[in-house]
Amino acid sequence: MRTMLSLAAALVLAAAPSQAAEPIGVITELHLANGQVDVKPAAGGDWQPAKPLLSISEGDQVRAAGAARAVLVFMGMQRSTVVTPANSPFVAAPPAQPSLGERMKAAIGLLQSTPREPARKSLTVRSSRDLSPVVILAPRDTLVAPDAIHLEWQGPEAARYTVRIVSGDGRVLWEKPGVEPRPLAAPPDLRLAPGRYRWELESKGHGIQRAAFDVASAEAAGQARAAVAGVEPARYPPATAALLRAAGLMRERFYADARRELLTALAASPEQPALHLLLAEVYDKTGLESLAAAEQDQAEALSIGR
Repeated sequence: MRTMLSLAAALVLAAAPSQAAEPIGVITELHLANGQVDVKPAAGGDWQPAKPLLSISEGDQVRAAGAARAVLVFMGMQRSTVVTPANSPFVAAPPAQPSLGERMKAAIGLLQSTPREPARKSLTVRSSRDLSPVVILAPRDTLVAPDAIHLEWQGPEAARYTVRIVSGDGRVLWEKPGVEPRPLAAPPDLRLAPGRYRWELESKGHGIQRAAFDVASAEAAGQARAAVAGVEPARYPPATAALLRAAGLMRERFYADARRELLTALAASPEQPALHLLLAEVYDKTGLESLAAAEQDQAEALSIGR
């Protein structure tokens, strides 16, 4: 229970602008087909279209029109709130007896602090495949559990790749040639101690691509597992639960696991802008700027009511 509440808080704090009142919740889902969701701040101002991962403060009003609805998560509640035309305008208020634990609160805070506007405006968003034919996707600049090292990249389908994992002092610890461009798990008998490593991807005509990653200690891996286990699916809609799990993983710096969590959720709910927005943050933190820009643009496009 404590784990769950800390995750919710990380989402909330992450989306909060510094000058606003202290947030108590965050919008995790927007369902805008044939409708619109708007927010009116308690501090004053007109109704404005809701944005994914928007922080909600006490007294803010949220309304849904047409067939639209919004899902909100509050720091002091162990379940989500759905705003529909039937209960609009919904006025945000803290629960009488807050009960969320630190881990869930931290996750909500992370969601709240996720940038909703791109830091850089791309005139034309190009995929990283346009920029480079071979791109390492994961793991890169992330913690990984020693028993869950999954290597992913994109590149020409016809090419075959040599994949290797290298120690910090340059020793090749594992190598596999002739690999197709598919996700590849490191063999279970490869036992890596906590520390810094890199993996390399070599292909004919494209040279060697490299990315660093850190194998987590048992304690850090346990914290990441707790972040995921603390989100009880029965209490939240699937996309919101995935956001909370991913936020918890990002807070522990397990970006590769957060990416997989978000991609799985997007396969089921590709229309949810908050999933794209948080995935953009993962890509930004791991140095995949082109992919981050593409996800930002997708989130923005999906945030417009239809």
